[in-house]
Amino acid sequence: MLVADDDPGSLLVARAAVEQSGHECITAADGDTAWELYRTHRPHVVVTDLKMPGLDGLSLCRAIRAADKDAYTYLVLVTSHGSRDDVLAGMDAGADDYVTKPLDPFHLRTRLLAAHRVTTLHADLADALAESRTSNERLADFTGRVSHDLRTPLTSILGYVELASMEPDPDPAELAEYLHIVGSSARRMLSMVEELLSFASLGGSLELKQLSLADLVGAVTVDLSLGLREAGAALTCEDLIFEADEAQMRMALQNLVHNALAYSRPGVRPVIRVEGQRSGTGAVVRVVDNGKGISAGDRTRVVEPLVRLYRDGDPAGSGLGLATCARIAAAHGGRLEISGNPDEGTTVSLHLAGPG
Repeated sequence: MLVADDDPGSLLVARAAVEQSGHECITAADGDTAWELYRTHRPHVVVTDLKMPGLDGLSLCRAIRAADKDAYTYLVLVTSHGSRDDVLAGMDAGADDYVTKPLDPFHLRTRLLAAHRVTTLHADLADALAESRTSNERLADFTGRVSHDLRTPLTSILGYVELASMEPDPDPAELAEYLHIVGSSARRMLSMVEELLSFASLGGSLELKQLSLADLVGAVTVDLSLGLREAGAALTCEDLIFEADEAQMRMALQNLVHNALAYSRPGVRPVIRVEGQRSGTGAVVRVVDNGKGISAGDRTRVVEPLVRLYRDGDPAGSGLGLATCARIAAAHGGRLEISGNPDEGTTVSLHLAGPG
């Protein structure tokens, strides 16, 4: 808090009241110094005398109101006799409250309590607005990625349909090829839409129960048996009994094991290890592979929806796998963490909060 007053006695009383309220206090004996201290320290509350050398109290209030765009400063005007004209002029200049001289420490402390409530509410509102802006930016980015990824197969479909309709005497073999491409593009669009709908539905109410990590991995092994067999992959698991939503954890493990297969190194047999350990009242589930790895600079990006790395030899994908896993971890009160180095594999850890 900043107190500005050219009367040493008033400064002393105000400083004592502020510090007894548990707040840090800085002081100024004139308006110009007060303005410089405000710009340097950005105090939450300013208590200013009405008349003092340099900037007077009204000018200081106006300057602060013009400057506090990112945070709200609570302004208390100190008047000599509580003149109604002075109080109204102070409110017009941007003051929130006033006290009269001689300063009463009790009255000032009550004003500081009100100031604390108001500035806290403004700070909470600013945080909420910032979060809303960030969410809107992410939504716009997400919408742009969806539009881009759906536009490509849709353009292919329309192009081949128009090409077929322009043929006066179409060749059956060419038509069959066109239909095959159209069908492939349509199935790719449908798959993406289904994955987007599944991603959007995550994070709702969870059905928490005791789960065996080994049993979950066993089910995933059956689901991905063809891919595991074709890659000659080795998949091992350390068992852990933990509490989570069965369907969502199975989906997360399936995505992570599938990624370990899809992004294995050419000519290197995929080795995938699933581990689990207790962490406080919760658990950490890790999927470790010996694949291509993800560089440190990309580890934050790849958990965003529809983000893909486009490296040589990488298969086509929706870019929703890790984003889905991150949302599942968040729904369980935890987070997803990626570690490892390029060409030395990837470790993806799902940190799950315990019941409570």
